[in-house]
Amino acid sequence: MATAPVSFLFASPPATFRYLLQDALVTLGLPYGPQVREELARALPELFGRSRVTLRGYQRWLARNAAADTLERFAEFMEVRYQRWLAAVV
Repeated sequence: MATAPVSFLFASPPATFRYLLQDALVTLGLPYGPQVREELARALPELFGRSRVTLRGYQRWLARNAAADTLERFAEFMEVRYQRWLAAVV
């Protein structure tokens, strides 16, 4: 799937990462999962970083907390980073 420009997600950034993630699911027409995380990382390198470190960090965080990979868990993991990014772009 080709990566759409970041403006495909929002006219102005949502208040929380969870809302951004839900918007991305609708826009991309995909269920939550690794493919959506990869697409978001490609679409928002300023938020995720320019390498796969953030996504690997999420996998380690899940293992450390013995947690299942869900939309809610990913939103929880990304929220602090998202709020820092949001403060920098707004």
